[in-house]
Amino acid sequence: MPRVSKGPYLDLKQYPDGRKLWVIRYDGGQRTKSTGCNEHDREGANRELAAFILAQHKPEEAIRKGDPNQAKIADILSLEMQRIAKADMPDGRKRQLITLCANMGNWFGDRVVGDLNGELQERYAVERVYQAAAWCDLKILAAAINRFFKKKVGGVQTRFSPVLPDAPQARERWLTRDEAAKLIRTAWRLHHEGLNGGKVYTSRHICRFILCALYTGSRASDISGAAIIPTIGRGYADLDRGIFKRRPDNKKETSKRQPTVPIPPRLLAHMRRWKRLGISKHSVIEYNGRPINRLRKGWDTAIKAAGLATDDRKMKVVRHTLRHTAISWYLANGVNIETVSQYCGVSVATIRKVYRHAMPGTFNPIMDAAHRFGR
Repeated sequence: MPRVSKGPYLDLKQYPDGRKLWVIRYDGGQRTKSTGCNEHDREGANRELAAFILAQHKPEEAIRKGDPNQAKIADILSLEMQRIAKADMPDGRKRQLITLCANMGNWFGDRVVGDLNGELQERYAVERVYQAAAWCDLKILAAAINRFFKKKVGGVQTRFSPVLPDAPQARERWLTRDEAAKLIRTAWRLHHEGLNGGKVYTSRHICRFILCALYTGSRASDISGAAIIPTIGRGYADLDRGIFKRRPDNKKETSKRQPTVPIPPRLLAHMRRWKRLGISKHSVIEYNGRPINRLRKGWDTAIKAAGLATDDRKMKVVRHTLRHTAISWYLANGVNIETVSQYCGVSVATIRKVYRHAMPGTFNPIMDAAHRFGR
């Protein structure tokens, strides 16, 4: 992201009495405002941040003055941040989207919707460096603008279409069985020396994450957000019935399919053992007794230690690579496309487009016909 001064953002502040509260830092981080939310209430803090930013902007004023194209982009993104803070989605995703909107608002500054010509968007994409990220950013911006026009400008019939860089290519990287086994072994063994000379294992939660991803082909957020007891706003692994409910009961179904599926027997045995031993007390994946929102530094450390790190972005092993691997393995083992689609929550069209490499016998008729060409 282009280097700009930070807008308002959340920071966890520890007070002399030991309390930890989320505060809003603004004016370059020099001033703070308490949200009143403790360290466990990140969702409430997000709402306070969105309300704080929104209070500084009045995008409806530009509409009342006449031309909707005079509405500031930063103001529209402020409204979008408020919507995200109230949305039914994992906290980690909320933080990611709110930060993204804040960064875009800072970059566009005082520019208005009418300034969003192709040249400006192309300049944003260039300064964003990563074209795939710029592609996603501008799609989010376009959706925010169109949502604003629809809700706040009832009489205006318009639709903003962004000037997008090339769409990100589908990742071709997937793990072989040897690579997956090596990654699991490496993550299991990673440790540092404790104060008393004993070993402190730091990445065994990553092993559990890998196993869940390879067996179920689930998205990383579905695995990280899965509880082992019914919990509002979270998916649920029912270890008694052996069922994985990826989508929380109170969440509306979206294009990101999250079907409820049976848990494979081997994985189910692992999960039940984790619960029995107290490794998983509330969530499927926990680190030091607490649920994880997202694997970051620990993931990169394990990948590097396993010898799988690379500078080639197409071949980089990310968390989503495990989902890609699971789908590839199921197809390679002869499971039909429709069944894999229903179990892993991926469309048949995507499987046909992305996973041809894993479908045995796909080109057998071509090979048979080519063999007869010379006769």
